[in-house]
Amino acid sequence: MKTITLISPLCILLTGCPGCPPLSHPRATFIDGNHVCFSIDKKDVVNYYTIDSSKGPDITTITSSGRNKISWSYPNSCIDVNWEYGYTYVISYGLNNKKYHHEFFIDNDGQLTNLGEL
Repeated sequence: MKTITLISPLCILLTGCPGCPPLSHPRATFIDGNHVCFSIDKKDVVNYYTIDSSKGPDITTITSSGRNKISWSYPNSCIDVNWEYGYTYVISYGLNNKKYHHEFFIDNDGQLTNLGEL
């Protein structure tokens, strides 16, 4: 009986919460050179955004809407970003009050490779 009492909580801790929603969902942004759009649908509303870059262990926030909630719709839902080659990027953003992220790597030749699920 003691074994079951010890194993049950351990199994729950190791497997996590089965009904918990993910923090954010993977969703691609639209990137054309230095121009990034969170959505090209005029019905979508961007609520916030943060773009982080990393090379090695260091993570840097490149740009962010800050703590202020925004309400941008296309074509105002696009910004210009100066991407550096050889870096991994994570774009976290709110769209229609849902949380999304887009992870990608830009190699030294400027080729973008999506990371994770999309």
